[in-house]
Amino acid sequence: MEHLSFRFVYDKNKRATALKPQPLYVEVRRIGTNQTVYINTEIKLYPNQFSDKNGFTCKNHDKANLVTVRAKKIFAEIEAFAVSEKCRKLEDIKYYNQEKVQDDNVIDFIQKELRKSNPTLNVVTRHNVLINHLVKYGKITTFSSLSYENIEGFDIHLKKTMNAQSTVYRMHSILRVYINKAIKMGVCGKSPYDDFKISKGKDLSEPVFLIEEEIELIKNMDCENEKLERVRDLFIFQCYTGLAYVDLMSFSMDWVYETDGYKVFRDKRKKTGEGFSSILFPEAENILKKYNGKLPKISNQKYNDYLKLIQLSCGIKKKIVSQTGRHSAATLLLNKGVPITTVSRVLGHSNLKQTQHYARLLAKTVVSDMAKLIDNPPILTGERIQKINKQNNE
Repeated sequence: MEHLSFRFVYDKNKRATALKPQPLYVEVRRIGTNQTVYINTEIKLYPNQFSDKNGFTCKNHDKANLVTVRAKKIFAEIEAFAVSEKCRKLEDIKYYNQEKVQDDNVIDFIQKELRKSNPTLNVVTRHNVLINHLVKYGKITTFSSLSYENIEGFDIHLKKTMNAQSTVYRMHSILRVYINKAIKMGVCGKSPYDDFKISKGKDLSEPVFLIEEEIELIKNMDCENEKLERVRDLFIFQCYTGLAYVDLMSFSMDWVYETDGYKVFRDKRKKTGEGFSSILFPEAENILKKYNGKLPKISNQKYNDYLKLIQLSCGIKKKIVSQTGRHSAATLLLNKGVPITTVSRVLGHSNLKQTQHYARLLAKTVVSDMAKLIDNPPILTGERIQKINKQNNE
């Protein structure tokens, strides 16, 4: 390409401080236009280490000469690529070193970046599933093998081994994140996902929830020991608060206060930071009183193990895990006529789409459960909860 200008640009976002270094870029601009691309040299400097002398000179650095040489070498490579036949448009300059790095191993890159992110056990498990499928597929090894054809083949492989399109979509999403990161680091040239589109699909499995009769069975069960009793109480607390496991384990009486004659609790979800608030129903309040405001603590795995015993003891055929209490709270409120917008606030959902999923589940409830609504008023009217939530937000 012709009619281009090149220069070093440091701290283009104006964020550098004496304690926070910023990257050095090479700016390539089409002369006479605003068309510009920036290539990150991966060299980070503090403000006192940058000088625009001779284009760029590193100073106040224990390896100043080496840094200067390295930066100018990158600059020269970009200039050379820009006038080569391989550079047909301005955007191509971003991939000036594509040939040099395309042989990097995809799986090695994923594992390296995964370790750097200090992931949780659940994240490691999910990403290892992706790695195992890449190994089994065998055609995506280096970044140069990331072609449209191979991604399409990988999609076919996943569909043969996974039951739900949503799970297939999740695997593609994880891989796409790593590819995009590799592009930013100059390890990969172009993402095949720019052209290959994946349908998110719908997961065939639906959240399990309990109807009121099943909750009553658990509430009134005879517990063989104190551990089982504590787990039973925690689960009932979830059914009447809608708390996720992590928020259940973090529950504090500091969340509770009185308004308009009702006890209310509010806080933010640990997982998403979304706020939630709700009436503290008598069933939940009684459990708090039983434990003097300090709910028992238990690991998620142990919690689920004991919930399985409770399920068997009560003769309930549905699989009960920690999330079942949250699902049950949502459907219980919707069954009782509480508006979906209010239920969304109780659960701390970021948008109504998440809550609408529970509304679709109502078709699964038994006729007898629905018939009770004719004879019995709601446990608390939607108007009352909306009024309290309005006061909470003021």
